[in-house]
Amino acid sequence: MSEQSSRPPLRPVMAKPQVGDVTAAIAVALLLIPQCLAYAELAGMPAHVGLIAASIPPIIAAPFGSSRFLQTGPVALTAIVTFGALSTIETPGTAEYVALGALMATMLGCFQIVFGAARWGRVAFLMTPAIVAGFTSGAALLIAASQLPAALGAQTDGQVMIRAVRALQAVETWELFAILLTAGTAGLVLFGRRRFGRRFPGVLIAVVVGVLIGRSGSYSAALVGAIPNKLPSIQLDLPWGSFGSIFLSALVISFVQFAEPSSIARRFAEQDGEHWDASRELSGQGIANLASGLFGAFPVSGSFSRSSLNRLSGGETRWVGVFVGVFVLAFVSVADVLETLPKSILAATVIIAVLPLFNFGTLFQLLKTSRRDGLLGIGTLMCTLVMAPRIHFAVIAAVSASLALGMA
Repeated sequence: MSEQSSRPPLRPVMAKPQVGDVTAAIAVALLLIPQCLAYAELAGMPAHVGLIAASIPPIIAAPFGSSRFLQTGPVALTAIVTFGALSTIETPGTAEYVALGALMATMLGCFQIVFGAARWGRVAFLMTPAIVAGFTSGAALLIAASQLPAALGAQTDGQVMIRAVRALQAVETWELFAILLTAGTAGLVLFGRRRFGRRFPGVLIAVVVGVLIGRSGSYSAALVGAIPNKLPSIQLDLPWGSFGSIFLSALVISFVQFAEPSSIARRFAEQDGEHWDASRELSGQGIANLASGLFGAFPVSGSFSRSSLNRLSGGETRWVGVFVGVFVLAFVSVADVLETLPKSILAATVIIAVLPLFNFGTLFQLLKTSRRDGLLGIGTLMCTLVMAPRIHFAVIAAVSASLALGMA
């Protein structure tokens, strides 16, 4: 079936829910709840904003998506891109910063809805495999570096890489307990996956243990802190006066953000021999981001880890996303149980989640098969690191270089 003959991008379509959808949603929600707190921290947002981004967007995205497995919500790559775009304008963690993040999500969503309705979904493929490999590898380095202070229990300041270097140098400030929790979480999750499969709830076990340790009073490093038990509501008092200052960033991120969910959905569709509509998926992501912004949260995207878990856990329809959102909303009323969760566990969760984004092997393989593509990928990686924190502009430079090389 061609994309042109598929369903209109803005028409909601849902198959009949299956029993497997509920069990898959439980598995996904148990992974999503600690992840959303970690990605909120990565985006420079308070923890409770992550819960909003994890609840409303997956519910809204489900009827408008194309892939039956794609799970929408907070992800590491979109979080770090959001932080880069906003942290140069407002101070992370403040009410003004959160409001600017909501405006960013709203604008990004509007762009994606329009682009999807205009059947521009394939424009995302301007990001060639070389560009994607370089950009995601560079972003993964920055994300992992951003988590080093929390992983070590160190207190540092400055830009991402500067903070990471200072944390490594300030050995005297390291907290042994934080390091043990970081290493223990990583070992538990990675070993558990290898021994028992991806459905092993390693993150959940680490979170439960971490909360108990935090409550004992024996942990002296940073904790998650206050999480209001408040259901999300629509927020229309956004800082509309800042529209111009983030317009270009929102426009660029609207395509950069789509690179991850498009590659996930396309891979699953190819493996299952199913049709996938890029433009419909782009509109679905846009509607999810619009909802995230209007409810006061930050930009969201499709998650590889949660989408894979959904597929492995027996999810069959997009109702999984609806059930996931409902489960997270139900959890909000007791979310304060996570206030004593050590941030070192969240740091380990983020680092583990971005491991698949390291594509150095792909870059070296590209160098062997196509020197031009390999150099483009490595150049994109370097550009991403140099342009931090505003790494989304590295994609503009890379795509421009790719188009110029193609015309040469």
